[in-house]
Amino acid sequence: MDYQWKPKHCKVLDFDPKELADHFREHPILFVGDSITQLQFESLGCLLGQYFPNRHPAKSTLNGGNFKIKVNELAAVDKDTSSLAYIRSDYLLRLDDYKLISPFEEQGTQLGNGENYPWVHALDKFDYIVINTGPHWHPNLHWGPNESEEELLSAFKKSMATILDYLQSHIQPHQKVWIRTTPYGHATCSKFKTPQSNPLEPTGKTGEYEWHLFKEFDDIWRELLSQDEDPQFDIFDIASLSNQRADAHSKPDADCLHTCIPGPKKKMATTTLQLYWDLASFEPSVRQTAAHSLIKTLAEFQKNHEDTLETKDMADTEEKLDLLCASDVSYAVRRLLRGLPSSRQGARQGFSLALTELLAIVDIICTKLVLDLLFQYTERTGSMNGDETRDMLFGRLFGLMSIVASGMIARDSTTTEDIIRIVESLHEMALAKSYLAEVCHHVVINLLPYLKGTEHQSAVIEKVKELFFNGPITNVDQLNLVVGIQQQLENVDLSDQLSNWKSQTILDTSNLAHLANILKEIPTETQEALADWKPQLHSVWDPLLAVYFQEEQPKEIASFQEFWTVAVDNTMFDKNASHGRKFWGFQLVEKVLRRLSPDQMPLIFTANFMRSFINNLSSEDRFLNRAARHTAQMIQNVAEENKQVGFALITQLLGKNGHQNFDRITRTKTVENLLTTMDTEGIKSYLEYLAHTFITLDEKHADSSRDWALNQMALLVTNTKIPKEETWVTDLVQFLIIHSFFEIKSDDKKSKSYLTGLHTPTPALSPSTIKLCQERFQTVLVALSKLPPLQQTSLKTKKLNGITNNGELWAYKVFSIYQSLLKNKKLKSLITPAPKTVKATEKAVQIVSELRAKIEKMDKAQVHDSVERGFEILFLNIIIHTLMNESEGVSVLTELTDCYQNTFAPVTKKSTKKAAKKSEQEEEEEEEQLDPIDVIVDILVSFLTNESPVLKNLAEQVFEIFSHKLTKQSLEMLLTILASGEDNKQDGELFGDDDDEEDSEDDDVEMIDMDNIEEASEDDEDEDVDEELRQKIEEAMKAQGIHAVDDASDEELDDEAMAAFDEKLAEVFKQKKILKEDKTTMQQNVVHFKNNVMGLIVIYARKNPTNPLVLSLIVPLLNIIRATPSKSVTNQFVEKVIAFLKNRLAKSTEYPKEQSEFVFEIVQAVHDFAKSSTSKELSEMCNQLSLYLRKCILGGSDFEVTEKKTPKKTKKALEKFNAIYSGSIKLYMTKKSTPFPTSIIQQLLQRYPMSSWDLLQTLVTYLNRAECANIYRLSMACKWAAVIIQRTVGKKSEIYNQKFVQLVPQIAASVKSTIELSLKDGEQGLDYEGMKNYLRFITLLVRLHKKVAPETVDLKKVWDTELILSVVNNEKFAKPAIASSCKSLQQLWA
Repeated sequence: MDYQWKPKHCKVLDFDPKELADHFREHPILFVGDSITQLQFESLGCLLGQYFPNRHPAKSTLNGGNFKIKVNELAAVDKDTSSLAYIRSDYLLRLDDYKLISPFEEQGTQLGNGENYPWVHALDKFDYIVINTGPHWHPNLHWGPNESEEELLSAFKKSMATILDYLQSHIQPHQKVWIRTTPYGHATCSKFKTPQSNPLEPTGKTGEYEWHLFKEFDDIWRELLSQDEDPQFDIFDIASLSNQRADAHSKPDADCLHTCIPGPKKKMATTTLQLYWDLASFEPSVRQTAAHSLIKTLAEFQKNHEDTLETKDMADTEEKLDLLCASDVSYAVRRLLRGLPSSRQGARQGFSLALTELLAIVDIICTKLVLDLLFQYTERTGSMNGDETRDMLFGRLFGLMSIVASGMIARDSTTTEDIIRIVESLHEMALAKSYLAEVCHHVVINLLPYLKGTEHQSAVIEKVKELFFNGPITNVDQLNLVVGIQQQLENVDLSDQLSNWKSQTILDTSNLAHLANILKEIPTETQEALADWKPQLHSVWDPLLAVYFQEEQPKEIASFQEFWTVAVDNTMFDKNASHGRKFWGFQLVEKVLRRLSPDQMPLIFTANFMRSFINNLSSEDRFLNRAARHTAQMIQNVAEENKQVGFALITQLLGKNGHQNFDRITRTKTVENLLTTMDTEGIKSYLEYLAHTFITLDEKHADSSRDWALNQMALLVTNTKIPKEETWVTDLVQFLIIHSFFEIKSDDKKSKSYLTGLHTPTPALSPSTIKLCQERFQTVLVALSKLPPLQQTSLKTKKLNGITNNGELWAYKVFSIYQSLLKNKKLKSLITPAPKTVKATEKAVQIVSELRAKIEKMDKAQVHDSVERGFEILFLNIIIHTLMNESEGVSVLTELTDCYQNTFAPVTKKSTKKAAKKSEQEEEEEEEQLDPIDVIVDILVSFLTNESPVLKNLAEQVFEIFSHKLTKQSLEMLLTILASGEDNKQDGELFGDDDDEEDSEDDDVEMIDMDNIEEASEDDEDEDVDEELRQKIEEAMKAQGIHAVDDASDEELDDEAMAAFDEKLAEVFKQKKILKEDKTTMQQNVVHFKNNVMGLIVIYARKNPTNPLVLSLIVPLLNIIRATPSKSVTNQFVEKVIAFLKNRLAKSTEYPKEQSEFVFEIVQAVHDFAKSSTSKELSEMCNQLSLYLRKCILGGSDFEVTEKKTPKKTKKALEKFNAIYSGSIKLYMTKKSTPFPTSIIQQLLQRYPMSSWDLLQTLVTYLNRAECANIYRLSMACKWAAVIIQRTVGKKSEIYNQKFVQLVPQIAASVKSTIELSLKDGEQGLDYEGMKNYLRFITLLVRLHKKVAPETVDLKKVWDTELILSVVNNEKFAKPAIASSCKSLQQLWA
């Protein structure tokens, strides 16, 4: 982009932005047009923006009172009206009637995205008007029936002539109009890196958006203007220049028309004005980039300028500034100084940054001159209001900061008087506004290094002491200044300032109490009074803390622990400290965290701090909750940056001053997140800490502390973000096994490790702790089964989950650890298995050995999905489960053993004679015998209801491996479970519920209603009475001598009897409520179980997408959706089924290829379901399923149907498929109201128009209004027919052209019937809108018919032209749009 235009035979005038801006102030300019015109407006705005900063002038009336019209405006600060403005109007007039629009009129038809705002109402407010249109004009039916370029150019010329006539009659003598030419785009513009003197012109190809017509548009304007040669109108030619800049487009290849700002239309002169806009940006990165670019450019200008100077002098006056500096540099100095008081966005920050850098590189500018200009531009007067005064103060302060930061103080040209002038100004501002005091003192401190060893030091320091001190130090600002002087200057007498201090060394131990008192920022004379509090820490803390973190600390100062205890812990975190001081305390903790070593961490995590930290972190209602959360996040960040401190931080949060359940009581995940930042060594240290906590405890809190330690151990494995290493994971598993299933008889004295060694827990483990230990062991076992390989592998797949580094299953490794521990003489097993258990276990272990031998011989790539691996996982996990539930484990092992033997049993061939002699009874027994895979599925399903997390996890893990073996019977079993009611007896037994049969009612809706589980307060008299409840109440009444049937009884109860009766009655209702709650829980359990079973269905479909059995899932699942009542308890289950059918199954990239009869039955079932769908989600599901089934039957792509090339089988399948769709179309067209979604038809026709041609035969019938239920149905028939015809006719296929020609007579007959009906019957026929759209549809058909029909075909004989064209003569239809359509048709038939 770094190019500038240089004429060969003349010179471009120097660009003077101020002169041009002054002219536009008096003679405003208006831009009207599309987005290219907007670029021109923005480019000019970049050049003149500093003179027109007001984007919302006071008298902004350019929208004509219509606030929907958006106008871009720029105005001077002192002007109420715009000097530059832009109104977007893509066509300049309304395309429907070629009229110029007024503010509240409709914009009319548009041929694409954009706006077509009115603009002529604003003309009288501008002296210059620049207009353009063109890029949004494209060939269209709007211009004529052929959609040709000739029709477009004719319409364009007519429109521009209308605009010119209007302007010529309304433009005043003082006004000037320019018609801007239109630069064309450059296809594949990314290949252009430099301007092109001979640019490639557009070719007119598709994708170039008629760029080749832009020159034609310009020529039309030239022709129109040449007719009158009116001097008030002229061509503004930018195209000849812009066309050469193919390298200047804003988004190469994505946008090859628009250009970068300021763009190729601007002469790239030596100006830096546009950068000043970015200096005021809110974004720091934008400001820094702008400052860098500005200084780089100015430095080059200044260097070139200084090369032309004969002598080098110092600029101490404005005249010398202009003489010795380049014009852009002198302008920049003034502009930057003048902009410092601006409160606009980030102007102060950006301008001061640029000023600092500029003063640093231009060393010929005197400090005195800069101060003179700064004081001139920031002078405060009595007439200023508060905001203006504030702006001036900030402007001067930022200016002084820039002078100091630039290093000007160290220059020889800077005098002592200049420095004292700066100090005095800072002192004056510090007194003027208290909120400036700290910054003013800080600027003085920043000035001190430049005084060291200079002639200015003595005088300036004396002036500082005189102005900023009035005796001893009394406030924190003075303390900051004294610390700065002591640290940066030598031999400065501060005895007066430190007269009430016990030592001249501020950080001396004896001074800490006095120092802490000042750091509280409470005035010495009034200890109880609080000073004005600020949330920011005072800058004095930085130099004080820096002393303790430098390499060599002074010997005479207090230790860091002493300083922190007095100045921070006892001051900021004291129990009675204010919220403000605690807020400062949190900031101080954050400030030192990164600098502390692991050994120093306990110094800041004191009892006071941890109390405040935990209290404020635990509740959002706490005043300092956000501050505490920020500190917690900072702790995590520090641990992330420095892995060595992670363990130290955790022990502080969980240790003496913290709390073991830190995360729970603070409702955060601070400790958990810290664990994720630790490295392997840190994790091992933490595990050792947890093991020590578990083994040695006080008897009082032993159980709770051990529970916490076990939870933390499990967390280390279950949290996927925590880095794992096989060594410590194995050690952890062994630790859990030892304390879950063994008792330690003698300690391992050689091992000091509590994690890997044998140490007897003191006190002894309670039964509840052992049970929890077993539970956490199961949790870890589940996590290990999902654990990805701990060594990096090139293959990322779930198949490798649960595998150790050497390829073994984690389950086998766990089992091996248990086996080895059984042999350890120092351990005594807590498990005493029954003989039956021993036998079953030994058999299972033997089978595992057999399986491992088989797996050893297999190809490694096939192992993970093999049946052998599935059985191995099952047997190993059930063996381990037997340790915790012996009876259940043995039962499952027995079934598994039978399944294994049946699965791998050798197949023996029997003679045909013996086979023939089989009795009917034997055949029935064989049929009844379940396939082993069905038994396995039944076992796995039972795991889903088990309390053991290991078995629940095992169900999905093993089902995925066995899924390819599933039979139709297996799937039917799963679907039967899903289809069962929520309260049936079978489900009750499944969950161990022994409720009476009375709960097994047939009314599913009544039983599953979860929205009315609360007891009703009153029942209507005519409602059914709960007989059981009635009987229990009568029994309670009889117990007190009351007869419920005796209404006339005057018998009264005494107080004791009444109290007893109340207790009985309360007990009756309590039992009723318990039964109702049990029923609710039961329903929830069943739905949860069904969700899990549905998860197995999803796994099957994912693992076996090409198996035809997948298709058999669709209809049962649709029936389940239909049959399941829409209640809160079942919503999640139904949503899961819908999501599976809609997203998982229907959108699968792999699918079975099947043309059997049952698939068409499924398609019909989907359409039947769609006919009663009650929601958009269900409709979309049916749509996706229909498209999925189409892929299964006919493939995923469209194809041409021909007599010879299309296979008979495919043709037959297509006929059946289309017949189903045809039936749905007939239903939709003949019913006034039906929930059948139109998207099912629409998307099929859009995706597969060629193979859907037969559906056009159906649609032709409904192009007749008399056959449709209403006009809307007719419009849909037209729409769908147009979809097929447009995508097939007039394309490459001659076959479909012939089919269309053969079909046209039928279409014409339907069209004739519709128009005749519309002309005769006002109620049944089409209305105006309907007829307008119908004629457009006919125009499309006629155009295509004319295009593809043989020349011998007379179109007028096929179409009833006289009838169709007579529509315009009907009073109801005599409107421009219909007249235009009839005119187009007449031209086609001509």
